[in-house]
Amino acid sequence: MLTAAALAAGAARGRLDSVVNAMLSGAREGVTAALAMAGGFAFFCGWIGVLRRAGAVTLLARAGRRPLRRLLGPGLTEDALEPVAVNLAANMLGLGNAATPFGMEAARRMAAGDAAGNALCLFLVINSSSVQLLPATVIALRAAAGSADPGGIALPALIATALSTLVGIVSCKIAERLS
Repeated sequence: MLTAAALAAGAARGRLDSVVNAMLSGAREGVTAALAMAGGFAFFCGWIGVLRRAGAVTLLARAGRRPLRRLLGPGLTEDALEPVAVNLAANMLGLGNAATPFGMEAARRMAAGDAAGNALCLFLVINSSSVQLLPATVIALRAAAGSADPGGIALPALIATALSTLVGIVSCKIAERLS
């Protein structure tokens, strides 16, 4: 629909060739960016596979057991602990696409039948706001776009995401007490 509107507007103004060139250029840039990000995504997924086989993911889950249980409460099941820890770690590194499969696995394991309990709701809020210690995907996009300072986003992203996560956690805890 939007493409048709752009073509119609370009034709009406006699600039159809400019519209088509812009569309082709945008498509080329999109494919280039997707390929650049696919390498990082594949690397991280492979790295997680190696870490899982080596037992490092289990160690990460054990290290996070106490704080995660304290934060998420009794709704955090033992079998959901590992995917929750990996999901949060990947999100903190700015690798949201790589974190998604682990988030889905954690949500499936934490779901109580057809209902979402307090722990699952809080996990989804934390997952959505996701504190960015290193916004790797955004830095990669900025570098691909030719930014003079691709890493300049790191501190503002950390502050914004930490605040949004804190507000999300507090909101969930208040809603939990009111229900």
